[in-house]
Amino acid sequence: MFLPMISITHYLASCYLEKLEVVTMTSCCCCYKVVFFLIFIVSLILSSTFTVLAASASGREFGSKPATNDTVLFSYIEATGRGPSKWGQLDPKWKACGDGKLQSPIDLLDQNVKVLCGQQDQLRRDYKPANATIISRGHDIMVSWKGDAGKISINGTDYNLQHAHWHVPSEHTFNGKKYDLELHIVHVNSLGEAAAVVGILYKYGKPDPFLSELFPSIKSVTKQEKSLGILDPYKMVFGSRKSYRYIGSLSIPPCNEGLIWTVVKKVRTVSRKQVQLLRDVVDDGYQANARPIQALNGRAIMASSSHINVYNINVTSFLLLVSLIMVSCSLTICFASEYEVEKESEFAYVEGAGKGPKNWGKIDPHWEACGKGHMQSPIDLLDVRVQVFPSLGKLHRDYRAAPAAVKNRGHDITVIWKGDAGKITINDTNYHLKQCHWHSPSEHTFNGSRHVMELHLVHYSSQGGVAVAAIVYEYGHPDRFLSKLLRHITRVDPEEEIDAGIINPGDIKFGSRKYYRYTGSLTSPPCTEGVIWTIVKKVRTVSREQVKALRDAVHDGYEANARPTQSSDGRTVFEYTPGMI
Repeated sequence: MFLPMISITHYLASCYLEKLEVVTMTSCCCCYKVVFFLIFIVSLILSSTFTVLAASASGREFGSKPATNDTVLFSYIEATGRGPSKWGQLDPKWKACGDGKLQSPIDLLDQNVKVLCGQQDQLRRDYKPANATIISRGHDIMVSWKGDAGKISINGTDYNLQHAHWHVPSEHTFNGKKYDLELHIVHVNSLGEAAAVVGILYKYGKPDPFLSELFPSIKSVTKQEKSLGILDPYKMVFGSRKSYRYIGSLSIPPCNEGLIWTVVKKVRTVSRKQVQLLRDVVDDGYQANARPIQALNGRAIMASSSHINVYNINVTSFLLLVSLIMVSCSLTICFASEYEVEKESEFAYVEGAGKGPKNWGKIDPHWEACGKGHMQSPIDLLDVRVQVFPSLGKLHRDYRAAPAAVKNRGHDITVIWKGDAGKITINDTNYHLKQCHWHSPSEHTFNGSRHVMELHLVHYSSQGGVAVAAIVYEYGHPDRFLSKLLRHITRVDPEEEIDAGIINPGDIKFGSRKYYRYTGSLTSPPCTEGVIWTIVKKVRTVSREQVKALRDAVHDGYEANARPTQSSDGRTVFEYTPGMI
């Protein structure tokens, strides 16, 4: 399968809520090290069910046309009729503000926190001075870096610094306690899409040095961007290596979900004068611009131990990442960030070839996730790991016939739609069908049982979020969709693409509304993480002749093109069954 970017993924944390056993902050770090690491991986699930839209240089916060410079669009005061409880009703694109299940901010309660020991959850900073501007967005003050201001690295993904802004009072709370100010440092992925935010909370005390430097510029700020010259982002001091992490959303409309939130545990200080200035200069008439706390909805919150590294390092250093994420790319967000390798001769499915699955991560530096990723696919769908979750809802399909081609990629046969072949909708996000391909035997297994074939239908959203629907097969009656394609499959040569006319993806039968969902990765190099996987629970049938035709056509000399199952690394698999409460 291929991918356009995760989200983180990303992504799946986006609407599929996890019920985790509570482990308090005082739990023995050494005793639970492995367990906490697995739980941490779950917390970084990206789904690119989260539609996190690209940020622009015009002063917009990330998201699809968020209300940033026009305070008429939304308010922080309920009495205006446009307050936070109404945001989801003000614009159809803001529906997540009212209906979302992964909303931010949240209360960071000790009883909901899982302690992560060791150095698996590394957030590393590699910032550098760059040109910056300042602007009033009507409800807050935003500093944007126009040049390369560096990045942070989280679990194998780089997120480039884009902008910072402030909320009064804090949006996140610690054990129910709200603080006087919160700084959000926003980072984007390689596609310019917001994916990771660092939050720092402040209480009244000594002035904040970063705000002190900006004080004259803030006093004269307007709704027109003003240059700040070169600004060093390292002056935004974290002050601690300890942090909380969870998957959340934008805290203003459109409230899109799928952001990796890292909230620094140490509360820093800010002067009353600095806080008052931040509110006075926006002239919105309010004393606050903080969204109320949102429901946790079963999400896990990870707390790093004191061993987590937050480095001030040389700008030339290359930092390996430990997603998410999302993704998530998160997403990932982790969101998935790279396409599958099209020239499949670069890798193999047989270990004896030296290019087999165990070695994929060593063949190319860009394939490192194949060996070191923690959200890899496929996995074994074990009943003991599954949580029934009715709120996932029906997978909405809206496919249509469109021009297509059949391509022999070397290890598999792929149908590529050249026109609009329709979409699926997950959590109010549309994912457009781009291609499908087959693996034999199946890559995913059910309770350890491997079936004879698996079909992957690959979709992605306009923002790069990726969703794959998978159907597994056992020997029996021929599959009707394959029957219609057989004449094309038998005549396409390796690495050749031939026109297949109009193909209707509606001919691909799912056979059931029951499905499993989890966040994973590409199943071939570069094994990028942040893919939303939906695996139909019903096993359909395919003839032996059809399976053989798919393998014979590629002429790769192997009897299989299925990656072995990967470790779940603590991920939860969700199951949707209609009618279950």
